[in-house]
Amino acid sequence: MNIFNPRILDASIRDVTGCLSDTQKADVLLHALQHLPSEGSRIVTENAVQSFLQVSGVPPADVAKALLLRAKTRLAAGYRTSAQQDLLSVLCSDPENRDVKAIIQSEHLRQEMLVREPDGPPRFSAEVWREIALCLPKRDLKSLLLVPHALSRIASQLIFREIDLHFTASPDHSRVENRYRSVHDDQDERELDAWHYQRSADILTRILVDPVFASQVRSLCVYAVVSGASHTLTFQTGMLINSLPKLSNLRSAHCSGSRELISRMLETMCASNHRLHSLSINLVNRSGDIDIPPFKHITHFSITAEGGDSASTHNFIAQSHDNLRSLVLKNANWKFPADVISVRHLTTIEFEGCFSADSQVFSEILSTGHQLESLTLSGILECTPSATFRLYRSSLPFLRHFALKIVSLHRHVTDRDLVPAISEFLRDRKHLHSFHLIMPSTDHRRIGFDASAWGVLPSLSNLRSLCITYPRDLSPSLAGWLIPRTVRALTMEIMAPPAEDLLLFMNV
Repeated sequence: MNIFNPRILDASIRDVTGCLSDTQKADVLLHALQHLPSEGSRIVTENAVQSFLQVSGVPPADVAKALLLRAKTRLAAGYRTSAQQDLLSVLCSDPENRDVKAIIQSEHLRQEMLVREPDGPPRFSAEVWREIALCLPKRDLKSLLLVPHALSRIASQLIFREIDLHFTASPDHSRVENRYRSVHDDQDERELDAWHYQRSADILTRILVDPVFASQVRSLCVYAVVSGASHTLTFQTGMLINSLPKLSNLRSAHCSGSRELISRMLETMCASNHRLHSLSINLVNRSGDIDIPPFKHITHFSITAEGGDSASTHNFIAQSHDNLRSLVLKNANWKFPADVISVRHLTTIEFEGCFSADSQVFSEILSTGHQLESLTLSGILECTPSATFRLYRSSLPFLRHFALKIVSLHRHVTDRDLVPAISEFLRDRKHLHSFHLIMPSTDHRRIGFDASAWGVLPSLSNLRSLCITYPRDLSPSLAGWLIPRTVRALTMEIMAPPAEDLLLFMNV
């Protein structure tokens, strides 16, 4: 019976090399490294070459071979800057090295990129520069594009991770409706449209012809709002649809435009197997609902529309309810889809719609939204949710942002305990950073809104942003004391003409 144990070979190699000197061991190590593939063995090669270079008395030719092997492995792993440093070290000892010249030609490198001044300051690798650039705002990244340094290429990659495409200039409705607008304004609009047209065409062309550039795009926002029948987006739409399959690493998509454009975008992205995590839709032609393909990895979903049925949107939410963590619905005619979503999984809810008399939105959110960090509600109030706020006084323990905007009240609705119940619900919440409370211009008494609504503010010790309606019976001198000193952004909605002392408070 012929039985071979592979570990016997490993032990034999160890025993033989144990009898060799360090120089001889280095020679064996170099010979073994030449049999390793460049792909997938970077860590092993890095450790082996580093130990090889520590051995004294190694011939310079062998040092050059080791550096070349490490350079090839680093290039295969994408570490171009550190690979160039190895190639430079080989050229310093052997300026006519043919292997280095072959690598320079195959990798499209320029030999002057390898040259640096002797005794100059040490250079950071591209990975270190990238980590530094990730901490910079976008305006600073734009400035780095002008720097003749590796940072320029890194900044370009980071800037175009997020791409905004404006097929036309955003329409100014006041200008569109003004039939007497000047010729100069009309010319400015045409020039701006031409600039956006050229910019969008340049970016989409780069995506089509440069796979590396396309693979770096993580977020895409498309704004295709057409202000009149004179605009046609056929060419831009065609380029966009052809470019979407190239965006292999796209994770976030937003589209503001017509129903036809958005439908084509969604179908193309779904067919291209994009692992979208965030999807945002803004229907601008009042078409209401839209059919959404079954994306499997959506964690953030947002849709803004006017009118129409909500059946298709609710079907998509039902399919994605296990993965959804953030949900934004804005349609004045829609109701909150409490029966198709899993509120207990959500961390962010923003709903702008109708709170009907039979609505369960408040009880559903307050009773099951244990993970909620941001809650924004806006619309026409036709129910009386004060008892729900009282019942779930201690719910939503992780809440950091709370916003309630009542656009108007149904004529039969009277809930004088609503605002006091909300105040008690939010009182002493140390983690609340943002609080918005906007009331309708009339009917304050029907929902219990008066100066006492501001009484909860001093208990919100970590509040940073405050947007609130100013009650008519609140003294300006008292208002200044009620607002926490931690507030950095303050917006007040004042119904009545401001008194002189209120103006003084605002100036302070």
